[in-house]
Amino acid sequence: MTTPAPYPSHTSHREISAQSPARVRRFQRHAGRQRGVVLVIALIMLVLISLLVVASIRNAISTESVIGNVRTTELATQAAEIALRHCESSVLALMETAAGRTSTYVTTLTAAHIQSPGTPPHWQNKATWDSDSPVVFVLPLNLVNQSGMAITTYQRSPECMVEPLPVLPSGTKDLNITSVFVVTARGFGPEVAALNGSHSRPVGSEIWLQSHIHLQ
Repeated sequence: MTTPAPYPSHTSHREISAQSPARVRRFQRHAGRQRGVVLVIALIMLVLISLLVVASIRNAISTESVIGNVRTTELATQAAEIALRHCESSVLALMETAAGRTSTYVTTLTAAHIQSPGTPPHWQNKATWDSDSPVVFVLPLNLVNQSGMAITTYQRSPECMVEPLPVLPSGTKDLNITSVFVVTARGFGPEVAALNGSHSRPVGSEIWLQSHIHLQ
């Protein structure tokens, strides 16, 4: 009677050994595919991160530009308001002086800056503004720039124009040109260059304001 061998035959060992290299090759191919997928995912993530960074930089630049535009517009508005209030007070001072009263308001605006009524109104003509016409009153620059500051905010002074508005009082046939005045002012942003000898058109922020003065 034949006794069974306690261990597998040599043939079984050779079969297992013959299958092992194939399994190794399959494992290597699978690992290679995994590394390729990881590389593609990493490249996609890198592209997405780069796009997010570019978008963030563009958004920051756009926000800074908007803030800068808002600042220059606000400064131009302030200059126009200063010019408007100064010219209004100057007209009132001139009218008080003409009536024989004493005015305490200090101004360099004179009656020569008040033009006669025109049709259409003179303030609507931009060519008049951009000229050396005496009816365009240029404010002293120190009225808009703070004294004692190391940095000058404005380079160009704001301007104003005063024009009588003819009215026909009730019960009369004559026009009155000394009771109602139209005051028009324009202010410039800090980026606008100083007024030159040729009175060229300003380039930059420009704000226009207007008011009516009714004298009793």
